Amino acid sequence: MNFMWSAIIITSFLFIAGCNKDNDKDVSDFVGNYVISKAELSAVLVVPTVESGSFSIPVGTNITQVIQTALLSAVSCSSASKSYVELRENFSMYFSCEGANPLNTGTWEEVSASSLKLNMNSTAIPPVGFVLTVTDIEKDATGLTGIATVPLPKEMIAVFLSSMQLTLDPSAVAVYMATISIEFTKK
Repeated sequence: MNFMWSAIIITSFLFIAGCNKDNDKDVSDFVGNYVISKAELSAVLVVPTVESGSFSIPVGTNITQVIQTALLSAVSCSSASKSYVELRENFSMYFSCEGANPLNTGTWEEVSASSLKLNMNSTAIPPVGFVLTVTDIEKDATGLTGIATVPLPKEMIAVFLSSMQLTLDPSAVAVYMATISIEFTKK
């Protein structure tokens, strides 16, 4: 009889302990709201210009506004600094302007402690979406930084070059792949 009561009590403790573990879900360190606060070239980007033929845009060139426009253009906002990326616990991703009318823009995956994949749907990046993988991530209390390769349409390159009094050559390819260092600041 004591053995039966002991078995019931032990089974009850194991059941209760098992239930508590289910409530303690691991939440990714990446969950949160982020502003794209800085983007710089981390590899030279060579483009053809009318004025000088091949033109090398050097490492360290600030292209924050270009990246904010490329990645957050689906959200109407008065300022890019008010637009942000929401990485939710359920691995959904939203773009938002000051939290108003968040736009479902895809999903995200924690590939490793230092690698993140943003699966942006066609709402975020028309017409077919885009997967942005951020690697070599370093996290701190204010956000995270990492390396990514992003496609920049020639139209964006042309606007960027015009600020330098250069003209993109008509022979330019449709898209340039730019390797960047990107900083996301927690909102």
